[in-house]
Amino acid sequence: MHTFRKNLQFAFRMLLKSPGFTIVAVLMLALGIGANTAIFSILNSVLLRPLPYKDPSQLIIMMESSQRLKEISVPYPDFFDWRNQSHAFQQMAAAQNKGFNLAGIDQPERIAGYAASSNFLATLGVHPVMGRDFLPSEDQPGTAPVVLISHKLWQSHFAADPNVLGKTLTLNGRSFAIVGVLPPDFRFLESSDVIAPVGVWPQGLTERGSHDDLIVVGRLAASATLPQAGAEMDTIANRLAAQYPETNQGESISLIPIRDQFFGDTSQSVLILFGAVVFVLLIACVNVANLFLMRGAARSKEIAVRLAFGASRGQIVAQLLTESALLAVIGGALGLMIGVWGVTGLGHLIDMDTFAYLNIQVDRNVLLFTAAMVAFVALAFGLAPAWHASRPDVHETLKETSRGSSGGGAQHRLRSSLATAEMALALVLLVGAGLMVKSLVRLLEVNPGFQPDRVLSMEIDLRSAQYSTPQPVLNFWQQVLDRVRVLPGVEAVATGTVVPLTFDHSRADFTIDGQPLPAPADFPHPDFHNISPDYVSVMRIPLIRGREFTEADNETTPPVALVNQSMARRYWPHEDAVGKRILYGHPSDTNHSWITIVGIVGDTKLYGLANPSRFEVYLPFRQNYSNDVHLLVRSAADPTALANAIRGAVAAVDKDQPIFSVKTMRELVDDSVSTRRLTLILLALFSGLALILAAIGIYGVIAYSVEQRTREVGIRVAMGAQKTDVLRLVLAQGARLVTLGIIIGMVVAAALTRLMSTLLFGVTATDPATFAAVATLLAAVALAATYIPAHRATRTDPIQALRHE
Repeated sequence: MHTFRKNLQFAFRMLLKSPGFTIVAVLMLALGIGANTAIFSILNSVLLRPLPYKDPSQLIIMMESSQRLKEISVPYPDFFDWRNQSHAFQQMAAAQNKGFNLAGIDQPERIAGYAASSNFLATLGVHPVMGRDFLPSEDQPGTAPVVLISHKLWQSHFAADPNVLGKTLTLNGRSFAIVGVLPPDFRFLESSDVIAPVGVWPQGLTERGSHDDLIVVGRLAASATLPQAGAEMDTIANRLAAQYPETNQGESISLIPIRDQFFGDTSQSVLILFGAVVFVLLIACVNVANLFLMRGAARSKEIAVRLAFGASRGQIVAQLLTESALLAVIGGALGLMIGVWGVTGLGHLIDMDTFAYLNIQVDRNVLLFTAAMVAFVALAFGLAPAWHASRPDVHETLKETSRGSSGGGAQHRLRSSLATAEMALALVLLVGAGLMVKSLVRLLEVNPGFQPDRVLSMEIDLRSAQYSTPQPVLNFWQQVLDRVRVLPGVEAVATGTVVPLTFDHSRADFTIDGQPLPAPADFPHPDFHNISPDYVSVMRIPLIRGREFTEADNETTPPVALVNQSMARRYWPHEDAVGKRILYGHPSDTNHSWITIVGIVGDTKLYGLANPSRFEVYLPFRQNYSNDVHLLVRSAADPTALANAIRGAVAAVDKDQPIFSVKTMRELVDDSVSTRRLTLILLALFSGLALILAAIGIYGVIAYSVEQRTREVGIRVAMGAQKTDVLRLVLAQGARLVTLGIIIGMVVAAALTRLMSTLLFGVTATDPATFAAVATLLAAVALAATYIPAHRATRTDPIQALRHE
C-alpha cells in the first residue's frame, strides 16, 4: 500500500505537470465511457433487468397464427380449451387490451387498461400493494363490477388516499368498485391504468371465431420446457381444428417468451448501438494509448535515469500503469456523469411513454459495467505503452541530446498500427450509419397511399349505455360532422374506424360471388374499414375506378363497398371488380346480405411503410356503424390549430365523451419510422464522434512523426528538396495508414453490417455505393488531418534543424 500510495502521488504530479495531455486524454475517455454508459442503460433495461413478475422466464405469451396472419389474438372459447387441456402450463390467463372512458370528473378522460381473467395477476406472480385480487366469481356476467387501479392512477386521481378501497370509478358508463391498487412497477404489454374482469364484457367473446384483442399468458410447469409446451399446444390446435373446422382449421399456436414480446423489436437496435459505442470507446483508447506512447518517448531519458539508479522494469510498469489507471478513473467518473446526462437526453428523443415503459435508469448493473469499463480502459491504453516505455536502451538514451528520443522503430510501428486500427473501426461505424441513412431515405420515399399533410386525426369511443343501439351512434356522428364541417379553416371532414399506419385494424372473411368456395382457412381475409362518404377525399386516397360513397349509401339502401387495387387484381385479375359482389363472412351466415362493389381505390400502408399493402374493403359507415371511430379533418393550414374548436364541437353534442389519440397524419407517418430514425440519429452521432477521434488519431501520429523527422527533413531541404517533395513525403506516410485502415475496415464492415440487415429497407447490407462513399469521406477527412503536419513540415528551417547535429 505504501508503494501504491507513492506511485499514486507521483502520478498526480506528473499529470498536473502536463495539463494539456491530461485534459485531452480525460475528455476522450469520458466521451467513450459516457456513450457506453448511456447505451448500456438501455441494454440493461431491455435484456438484463428482470421483469416485474415472479420467475419471468417461465411466462409465455400465447397467440394464434395461420397461413394468412401471424400472431393474432385468441378467441375466448379457444382460451378455455387451451387451459383445460394443457398439462405443460401450470397456469394460464387471458387479457384483452381495452380502452375505458372515465366519467364523473370535470373533464372526461380516456384511460388504458385490460379486461383480464380472474387469475391474471396470480399467473404473473403479482400481488396488489393494497386490497386484493379478483375473485373467480367476479369474472362472470351479471356480477357487481370491480376494478384494480394502477399506482399512478391512485396517486393522480385519488391523491394516494389510503381509504380508496371501496370507492367507485365510472368506466364506460358503469360504476366499478375499487378492490385493489397495483404495484408501482407493474406493467404488461401495454400501459394500463385499470384492470377489470374480462367476464364483465361477454359481448363478442363467446364466438369461437372472434379475434378481439385477447391474448393469453401461461406459466410453464416446473418440469416443462418451451419445446415440450409447443408440441403439446400443436396437438391441442390440431384437436380443435378437427372439432371446429369452420373456425380453427389451419390455426396454430405461437409461443413467445414474455421478454421477447416486450422487447423483440427493440433488442437488435440496442445491440447494434451498443456495438457502435464499444467501437467508439476502442477508438478513444487507441488515441490515448498513442498519447501515452508519445509521452513515453518524451520521458525516455527520465525512465532511463531511473533504471540506471536501480529501478526495476516492474516498478516502471507499475508507475506508468498507475498513471493510466488514474486517468481512467477520472475519465470514468466524468463519463458516468455524461452517461447520466445521455440517459436524460434520450428521453427527449424517445417517446416518453416508451421511455417510461423501458424504465431506463442508472442502477447497480450500470455502475458495475462502468467500473469494469474503467478497469478495461486502464489496461487497454496503458499496458502496451508502459511495457514499451520500460524497455529503453539506457546507454543509448542517456547519450541522446536534450531533444529526446523517438522511441525507436518498434514504437513507431505500434503507433502506426493503432492509427490504422482506429481508421478501420471508424469506417465500420460510418458504413453502418450510411446504410441507415440510405434505408431511411428509401423508406420515406414510399408512398403511404394517402396524402398526410394538413390532416388531423382524433379518436372517440362511445361506451356509455345510451349508445348501445345504432340510431344514437349514427345521430351523434352526424351532428359532429355537421358541426366540424362549418368550422373556419376546415376543408373536409370524415369518419373512419381505422387510419393507416396504426397497426390496429379489423379483419374478416369474405365470400366472393361466382367463385368456388375455398377451404375455411383460405377465405379472403382483408382488413375492412367503416367510413363516411368523404373519407377517401379527406385522406386523398386515389379513386382508380367507379365512385366513392355518398350520403345515399345508408341503412335503407342496398349494401355497397369499395375495394383496394390489390384485392381487385387478386380476385378479379381479368375483369372489372366494379359491379361484383362479396359477402361479409361465409355463405352459411344468413345475417348478412350480398354487397356490391361500387369503386376501386388505391392501396394504403396500414401496417407501416416497410410492410406490404394488404387487401382492403371499405364499407359505408351508416350501413356498418361502429362506436369506436376516428374523426379526420383536412384543413387549409396547420390542422393542430383546429383541435380546440373540434373538441368544442364534440362537447356541444355530448360533453361526456373524451377525445384521445389526437395526432396529425404526418405525425403518424413519422412515428411509423421512429425506431429507425432514433437508431440512425444515435448511430450517426457515434459515427461522427468516431470520425473526429480517428482524425485526431491520424493527425497525432503524423504530427509526432514529422517532429521526430525534423532533422531528416532539414537535411532533405538543405540538399535541394522542394516543398512539394516534403509535402508528398509526409502525405504518402498518412496515405499508407489510411489506405490500410480502409481496406481492413471494408472487410470487417462487410461481415458485421449483415447483422443489421433486418433494420434496412431498400438497401443491402453490403451496398457498394455506401461503402464507396464512406471510404471516400474517411479518406478525405484523414488526409485533411494529415495535411496539417505535412504543411508544417514544409516550413522547416534547415539551419535550425541541422544545429541539433
